[in-house]
Amino acid sequence: MNLTLLPSHILFCSILFAHWSHAQEMNDAWVPTIEAPQYFAIFVSDVDEAVTWYMQAFDLEPTAGSQADDGSWRIENLVSSSLQIELIYDERAVEVERGLGFVKVGFSVPDVDQIANRIQQLGNDRPRIVEFAELNQRILQIRDPDGNVIQLTSPISR
Repeated sequence: MNLTLLPSHILFCSILFAHWSHAQEMNDAWVPTIEAPQYFAIFVSDVDEAVTWYMQAFDLEPTAGSQADDGSWRIENLVSSSLQIELIYDERAVEVERGLGFVKVGFSVPDVDQIANRIQQLGNDRPRIVEFAELNQRILQIRDPDGNVIQLTSPISR
């Protein structure tokens, strides 16, 4: 069998490869890989009670936390090697119907800069990345069409 490629075959293969390559680039997911730890944030009515419950339920350890001087809001972070939970009390959330519950979902990724660059390449504004030294994280938040927050994190240092 003779497998000699004619110039027209080479041109066709080149065009096909170029089209496939461009299609692959256009179809690449914004977030190609998710790593541990997984993450979620939740509004709670009593931070101390929630800390105790989540520590026991998921074998978590407390890490960074912060609060307003006037007590109007408080955040506590609990972590393990595979999970991070952010417990949030905000007095405004308690005052509205369905104000308690999940706030955002998050995933660990290899490099938040790659994702921010990809979003910008697609013609969007480049999302801001924030460093959170207490958690050794670089944080990127994006919103879905309904405004739900997806938080992506990668380590400050590896």
